[in-house]
Amino acid sequence: MELPIRESQERYRLLFQEAPCYISIQDRDLRIVEANRRFREDFGDQVGRKCFEVYKHRDKACAPCPVQQTFHDGQTHHSEEVVLSRDGEPINVLVYAAALRDAEGRIQSVMEMSANITEIRQLQSQLESIGLLVGAISHSIKGLLTGLDGGRYLLSTGLKKKDESRVERGWSMVQRNVDQIRGLVLNILFYARDHEPEWKIVCAPRLLREVTGLFEGKAQENHIELIKDIESDAGEFEGDPQAMRSLLVNLLENSWDACSADEAKPQHQVRARVRGFPEHVEFEIEDDGPGMDQETREKAFTLFFTSKGAKGTGLGLFISNKIAQAHGGSIRLESEVDKGARFLVTIPRKRP
Repeated sequence: MELPIRESQERYRLLFQEAPCYISIQDRDLRIVEANRRFREDFGDQVGRKCFEVYKHRDKACAPCPVQQTFHDGQTHHSEEVVLSRDGEPINVLVYAAALRDAEGRIQSVMEMSANITEIRQLQSQLESIGLLVGAISHSIKGLLTGLDGGRYLLSTGLKKKDESRVERGWSMVQRNVDQIRGLVLNILFYARDHEPEWKIVCAPRLLREVTGLFEGKAQENHIELIKDIESDAGEFEGDPQAMRSLLVNLLENSWDACSADEAKPQHQVRARVRGFPEHVEFEIEDDGPGMDQETREKAFTLFFTSKGAKGTGLGLFISNKIAQAHGGSIRLESEVDKGARFLVTIPRKRP
């Protein structure tokens, strides 16, 4: 009879070791008594340590803890958690805890089985993002098409009536909405794929002059004074000219829209500045608009977050931050309510 028992034990040992999920056996103190191969590969040999130290890198038990619940009532419990591998990578897991009993039915330990569902959650997140993106873009395009229709009507009636002022207003509306559509399409392209910068030598002063030139025509129309503070010897840096142009346009549009929507002041200022340093160049976009509270500041660079309601897609600042990071740089936001906002963009001179 010993041979069949030994074979059975070996079979269960093999199943335990090769199961395609993380398995650990824990005692009442939540110490890991035994772990399978998959567990050791991603979390290391952690026998003797407490599970929350291994999974969460913390010094207190999780609440609620399915293992503790199983010790308490003997039932199977489950939960979904985000744990950290030994390399610090987050892993989404679906956790099940089941009691292991002795011959008399007393709970000796609990087996915790965790299935890695990270890819499923990532796919779910991507699908949700796509849905949000489609909704946001639909609202934005609807508004832009309305603007184009208005401009087209003014152009058409102005030409029929030979009213030059009406034609100018209509053409201005058409140009403005076409520019916004172009910016929207560029943002979508940057979001839709990991855009590898097309590295070239970029002249920082010339870049800022080009970008601010796009806003000079509508400065007077919106009662916004555009101040250019361009250090002519700011120098060059390695970067993607088109991407950097999009970054600065997004920041300027954000400040522009904030000032345009602020009716508390009859006149506003937006300042665009560039300065050169030995290791990096620094772009600064500053406005005297309504500013942001702490909650808005913390979410400003979050995908799809917008404080503009239906007028915004929540892509602009997110894309700008993504472009800065792709260049090895960063964007710092400083703002307070009623004190405007300041975006400080730092870009290294050498590509990362």
